[in-house]
Amino acid sequence: MQKIRVAIAGAGFAAETHADGYSRFPLAEMVAVSSLSEERARDFARRWCIPHFTTHWQDLIERRDVDLLSVCVPTNMHRDLTVAAAEAGKHVICEKPLTTSLAKADEMIQATRGNKVRLFYAENWLFAPAMQRIAHLVRNDAIGKVLYYRGRECSGTTHSRYSRQKDYAGGGTLMHMSVHPLGFGLALKENVAVSSVYAALSGGGPANLVHKDFDGEDFAIALVSFEDGTWCLVEADFITKGGLDDEVEIFGSLGTIKANFSQSSPIRVFSEKGYDYAVEKAETTMGWSFPMPEERRSQGWIDEIEHFLTCIRDDLPSRYGSDAMGGRRVLEVALAGYESARQGRRITIPFKG
Repeated sequence: MQKIRVAIAGAGFAAETHADGYSRFPLAEMVAVSSLSEERARDFARRWCIPHFTTHWQDLIERRDVDLLSVCVPTNMHRDLTVAAAEAGKHVICEKPLTTSLAKADEMIQATRGNKVRLFYAENWLFAPAMQRIAHLVRNDAIGKVLYYRGRECSGTTHSRYSRQKDYAGGGTLMHMSVHPLGFGLALKENVAVSSVYAALSGGGPANLVHKDFDGEDFAIALVSFEDGTWCLVEADFITKGGLDDEVEIFGSLGTIKANFSQSSPIRVFSEKGYDYAVEKAETTMGWSFPMPEERRSQGWIDEIEHFLTCIRDDLPSRYGSDAMGGRRVLEVALAGYESARQGRRITIPFKG
């Protein structure tokens, strides 16, 4: 079996999840990693047994022994790396959000299509085991027609310094966090188009609720309507204490589904002194906590990498919502949300901004 040779651009949190995914499947061979920090690149390469590291992502593109590039760098760089990789004949897995504008998204899509390579959108919610089970139940009519979907991704802060600055992230929590529940909600409503978005945000900087040093908003809420008359409410914030809080509620004509897959560990620990790690973004492990037994699989990061590798190997379409157009649809709703907050009114879709 011919291996898919992989390079990873970035050496932060997202890159760690990609590397873990690749390390578990014989189909993948990690050959190089890049980071602006030589120290981080070297350490990442050592820990994941990657033979080459560099401080220039362009070096990854120039390598002839790379078939697939994982784009795990700040959002404002996604377009440049994706287009360069496509023009070099390499497939791309791009972290969320896809990019910072619809024009850039279209350039990414055109570059990959024109060079006959694949662009995958790494929305891990679509691959989390609990969320896959929920999607299966919905598609098998367990609760009838989905009438209203509520999804939230919230935490007390962000682990990435880039996510605190709009120049890098393209926005605050609406861009950085809401894309997860949005991506899952749009996939649940497969082939039902969004008709409008109404959003409200904290103002960023001094107008934020908690994080006055973040120039992007630390609170966002968006109400999305679909052409079939149904609704979706998305919440995203950096004001929720207690660790990452990923939650969905789905109300159908014949039933209801509720789940919190980030805080649903079967393990409960009470510790007076605390311990090393419980769950992403948890402020403390003192007192009662719920350490995840295998967080990267439960959050979908492992299964998404396996899925994308299989799609490349067998030339299969990727799961609805996890391709380039899935990323573009989510981005369009988020950008329309910013325009809605700016104008104080509902914005219709398609959105040209």
